[in-house]
Amino acid sequence: MSKHSKSTTKKAIDSAKDPYLNVEAPADNSICSGCEALFHNKHWRFPEEEELKELKGAPRVSCPACKKISDGYAGGYVTIKGDFQKEHKDELITLIKKNEERAMNNNPLDRIVELNTDGDEIELTTTTDKFAQRIGRILNKAYKGDVEYKWSDDERLARVIWTR
Repeated sequence: MSKHSKSTTKKAIDSAKDPYLNVEAPADNSICSGCEALFHNKHWRFPEEEELKELKGAPRVSCPACKKISDGYAGGYVTIKGDFQKEHKDELITLIKKNEERAMNNNPLDRIVELNTDGDEIELTTTTDKFAQRIGRILNKAYKGDVEYKWSDDERLARVIWTR
């Protein structure tokens, strides 16, 4: 069962509040030197291999997700608690990683910054608050349990706690 109140409902993404998106855009057809995402028509996406070959001489930049990972900047925190995670740690991590791959295909800026499995909890940080929220929904849909969503006062940071 999900815990919902006014402070724990889904939030829409607000790119104006993301300091990594609120900067001057790179030149069209720029390639991220870290992940090889392509900036084209004001959006980041992963190009097809042939397209990447055609853009061999394109300007190299760092995409916002690679900058966030390099800086250790978190847009969201996800904490997975309870006895269930102790018994199903590998299964949970596999589900999270598969969903990161799926999310990256839709938006290359949705990524895991850090994943920590030491201790009694699984903790991860994400590049966006929306991606942290999505992980909470995915865990809750797959395994039920309790999920709680919290946002910072400036709504730049999401904290998701899933327990079972």
